[in-house]
Amino acid sequence: MKKKYCLLLIIAFVFRISASFLDDANDLYSKGKVREAAAAYKKAARQGENPTLCYFNLANAYYQLDSLAQSIVYYKASIGSAPEFFRGYLNLSIAYYALNDLGECISAARRAVALEPKNQKALFVLAAAYRKARGFPEAVIEFEQIAQLFPDMEEPYIALGEMYRELDDPNEAIRWFMQYPQTGKNLAYAQLALAEIYESENDLDRAIYCLQKSFEKDPSKQWTWYRIAELDERSGNTLVALETAKEGITLFPKFSEIALLAGTIAFKLEKYDEAERYFIIAQKMGNAGAVVGLDNIRMIRREKLK
Repeated sequence: MKKKYCLLLIIAFVFRISASFLDDANDLYSKGKVREAAAAYKKAARQGENPTLCYFNLANAYYQLDSLAQSIVYYKASIGSAPEFFRGYLNLSIAYYALNDLGECISAARRAVALEPKNQKALFVLAAAYRKARGFPEAVIEFEQIAQLFPDMEEPYIALGEMYRELDDPNEAIRWFMQYPQTGKNLAYAQLALAEIYESENDLDRAIYCLQKSFEKDPSKQWTWYRIAELDERSGNTLVALETAKEGITLFPKFSEIALLAGTIAFKLEKYDEAERYFIIAQKMGNAGAVVGLDNIRMIRREKLK
């Protein structure tokens, strides 16, 4: 009886040591010791500890080490161990995407979506791969589904707006950009894209409005302010354009182009003294166009003296 009890203790001790390899590997991985973790996962796999998890975590380790080919080998091994392993297919698709192997990425992502049809990440990888492969019809379907299932997710609205622009369908592009969440971090970009579409459609009032909304969201963009002034002038609101450009000089004192624009507008309005001031500001910042503007003013003054 005593010998039997000792044998059980030995067996229990062996299993405890064996089971610890995976725990040790996970601990190393969590501490950022990825290379050491990879070696530990291999050891755990050789001991027969949960092969699916060992291979999967080993693949993750290789992915972190930028060994994408190796990560793919072990993601496939984890799937081979458990053919219905959703995370294996998902991460495999991400690895293929990183390698720009879009055909394999789409295949793995479709399998992941088949296993979990409403998984946000799997749907997004599939949609992004279709788009990158220029499969716009399939990408549109996937992104529209994502927008329907996850209306607070920002990326689909941008993707759909951009794709419909490439497909030369401004109305659909406008529809999707306008649905972009008002609290989204890329709202300035969405409004800028809308402004470009409206400008191409010669709807300058709406273009200016969208530029103003974009600037409100991101007031660091000097070129957005420049375009507001530029479109004010194009729409016939020359005095408004001049005031906008002048305000731009205050907002962006190191931005020579806005000073040049203010000088050019003032020159057209025959406000030569004012134009000269703005051209001089631009000239001091090394803007070559300002030299031309100043020469034009001198020429006009000489003509008046004759």
